[in-house]
Order: sequence, then C-alpha cells, then structure tokens
Amino acid sequence: MADVAGMTSNGFNYTAEYMAAVHDSVCWAATFRLNGIYRGMRHGRVFDVAALSTTELELAVQDDIEDTWVNEH
Repeated sequence: MADVAGMTSNGFNYTAEYMAAVHDSVCWAATFRLNGIYRGMRHGRVFDVAALSTTELELAVQDDIEDTWVNEH
C-alpha cells in the first residue's frame, strides 16, 4: 500500500491510498476536502501497471483520481 496526496484542477485537496490488485492493476481510495471541509470519497482502479516505474504509477493514480473527481464536480 502506498499513499499519495494532491490537489485537483478544480481546487479540492485529496489524500489517497493505493495497492496492488489482480489483473495487473492497482486499486485506490481517495478522500476529498475543500478549504479543510470533507467533501466526499471516491475509489477506482488503474490497469496495465506492471511495466510502470513507481513515479509513473503514482502519476497514473493521480491522473485517475483527477479524472474521477473533476468529471463529477
């Protein structure tokens, strides 16, 4: 399990965890806050990660988190 944190393009801060899953994938779960106030939680999965470096994997997870949250809000 690994941790990642960031800010989405629409201004929400998030903290997330991701871990290896089946079928060459990782699962992630993220908690979102706006101005320190809890605004929600989402989860997702990123596939085809076996060939990625640790940095590339983290970026792939962050991109999926961004896409999941911003397309909804």
